[in-house]
Amino acid sequence: MRFFLSMLFFSFALGIWSQGNLQFNQVVTYTGSGSGSFSYNSPTWTVPAGKVWKVESASPNLGNAAVTRAINVNSGVDWGSYRLTSSGQDLSVSPFPIWLKAGDQVQLHASGNCCSTTSFSYAISVVEFNIVP
Repeated sequence: MRFFLSMLFFSFALGIWSQGNLQFNQVVTYTGSGSGSFSYNSPTWTVPAGKVWKVESASPNLGNAAVTRAINVNSGVDWGSYRLTSSGQDLSVSPFPIWLKAGDQVQLHASGNCCSTTSFSYAISVVEFNIVP
């Protein structure tokens, strides 16, 4: 009888701490453009409640050669940055995929050579999952 009660309690405890399963929901692609000067950030996107995002690719570009391209992530504490290029060269280590939980924020950044007005374009591709109990 003790064994049965122990197993029942253990099963109940696991149910409380389980985080659920991921179920594919959709592929989300954000694209756009704008103009600015030396540095430009895309709009900020927030992972919706009950969702998880898997960022598969991101491409922030300036009309002239971008010195720095990055994906910025805020996981509730402060903004962090994953560099995509440095001095116009692709880095050998890819940050992708990047997993984000509900409430996390992401934006793209590009900066170029000093002070000229330029066009900015961006694309980010995300696989969105539902969290299912």
